[in-house]
Amino acid sequence: MTDCTEIKDETYVLPVWKINQIIVNTISFLSQEGYYKEGFDYKNIISKKGIVIKAYSDFNQKNLNELQKVSLSLWNDGLCLIFPDSKTNKTCYMIAYNDNKTPAEIMQIIFHEYAHIFFKHTEQSLNAEAEAILFSSIATFLMIAEQKLHICSFINSQGGTDNFLEGIKEGLMEKFITKEVS
Repeated sequence: MTDCTEIKDETYVLPVWKINQIIVNTISFLSQEGYYKEGFDYKNIISKKGIVIKAYSDFNQKNLNELQKVSLSLWNDGLCLIFPDSKTNKTCYMIAYNDNKTPAEIMQIIFHEYAHIFFKHTEQSLNAEAEAILFSSIATFLMIAEQKLHICSFINSQGGTDNFLEGIKEGLMEKFITKEVS
């Protein structure tokens, strides 16, 4: 397991089209799940997708260290494990997070690890980390903004989240096309 701080010399920059795609995918995922509705529980939504979510404190240190070696994630605050069930051969998913963090940090860790599953990453890479970091940053921002400002709840009451998502898509495309032409 590599700590992201150890990857100083290697950098990966997502292309603009990929950033736009991740923004739209993140907003679309959260909107479809109704993140703006009262009582939304992101852990419950992810768990309902068949993903086991566990706190680091649920593991003994030796097992945690072994799991970190096979995690898709490149950081120490979360694990993303994808493995076949030995009996059914079905794919199993597990996210583990450092529960010594603040609630906002835990949310970002879980969204980060979920992004690896959402984007179907199969191995550790800087590209996968960049995508997961962007997804989790946007998701966490939207969740906190909604909790504090109720932005999407208001938008939904004025015409629906579909209009919200379409407006973001149009804005990103306009900005992307304008930059590409300039």
